[in-house]
Amino acid sequence: MDIKYSRRMLCVGAPQSRVLDVIKDLTGSAPTPQESGSTAGLTHEWDAKTPYYTAKIPIWVDEIPETEAWRTEFLKPEAQEVVEAVGAWLYCFPKPHDEASTGEVEGVLKAVQSIKEEHAGYGADTVMLAVAMPNRQHTETESSSVGQEEWDDVCMQYGFEYIDYSAQGKNDYGEKVGFERLKEALEATAWSATADDDDDLNLNDLDFDVDDGVGGFGMEEAEMTAELFGMKAALYGEDEDEPEADDFVPPKEQATQVDDLERMMGKLLAVKEQSADLPEAQRKRMAAQAVRDLMRSETNSEDPQL
Repeated sequence: MDIKYSRRMLCVGAPQSRVLDVIKDLTGSAPTPQESGSTAGLTHEWDAKTPYYTAKIPIWVDEIPETEAWRTEFLKPEAQEVVEAVGAWLYCFPKPHDEASTGEVEGVLKAVQSIKEEHAGYGADTVMLAVAMPNRQHTETESSSVGQEEWDDVCMQYGFEYIDYSAQGKNDYGEKVGFERLKEALEATAWSATADDDDDLNLNDLDFDVDDGVGGFGMEEAEMTAELFGMKAALYGEDEDEPEADDFVPPKEQATQVDDLERMMGKLLAVKEQSADLPEAQRKRMAAQAVRDLMRSETNSEDPQL
């Protein structure tokens, strides 16, 4: 499934924060800094490829020489269109080595949160990643005065996920860490399509159980509905609520309807099994696409002219 996307990735950080290193690891290349050495205003592109979509994601790069001045600029009304187009924020910073540098990082987290909420709203569907890079000027011990759990809590209160970029493998819960986690989070981002927007299907409109493992499919409820549908087909003519003659469905057609519904439930179950190990956001997108495809298929079968 090839889709072109419109939302951008915005990578920010103070001067010398190694934003370009992350971009190169992700895309295989990186833009050349300005003659002054600044990364502000640079652009790049990521060819994202997963088993479920391919997309070209534009990347914007900005530099934060002074947090409050940068925040003020981004809070201006003319910045709203830019912020609304951002699907993922990557804030890169050297691992803090003292209280002052820790405060600087937290200041940027707070600034980005206020910018996003001002222009895109509190509940905007945007991935926020705080990427702690190895500090070249300080040893790992000197840069670890605040531990992983503390950083997780600090970043979470501003809507960010903390990523220790130097980490490798998986954590105690079997989750990816470091660059692999960053890539996983970006691949699961809701990059909005430029085409077919009017045809997008929101799972919240479908009355499915939001607590289901597919992130929107009430699979158990759907399977029960299929079973109930089959029972009704078998009981037509024997129940006191038998339909009127004008509404009667011949047994052969009833069987066809049951087969069709079972076929649809089988497809939905297959999607559930295929997406079981994926992040929630990606499961939701797969669920929405599966339902959309089924609805189109049913509409086309009912009206050959469509």
